Amino acid sequence: MIDERKEAELILSRLAPLFTAQWHCQYRIDVVNNQYGHVFNFFLDIRRAKHRERSIPLHTIHTADLEVLERVITGVRSGTALTMNFVDFGQVRWPLSQRWIR
Repeated sequence: MIDERKEAELILSRLAPLFTAQWHCQYRIDVVNNQYGHVFNFFLDIRRAKHRERSIPLHTIHTADLEVLERVITGVRSGTALTMNFVDFGQVRWPLSQRWIR
């Protein structure tokens, strides 16, 4: 059984030392649906002016259950205001809120 609260706290604790607000720098969290591995991967994407884009792995959740992911996302959003980008989810709705995954 996955504890969604602990997963969200772990992601936020790994995000804190990597996030340093800088001028001309964009940060976002990428949530990737790995359909072949049946896991969800979290990355911190950093874009600086005149530099290469960096993608730093934060955490992997070993489940394919969207309800668990929705609860983890809710916990992460309560701890940060960074934009979240959802990759490889297709036309799917969240199971609890019934909103489109975007």
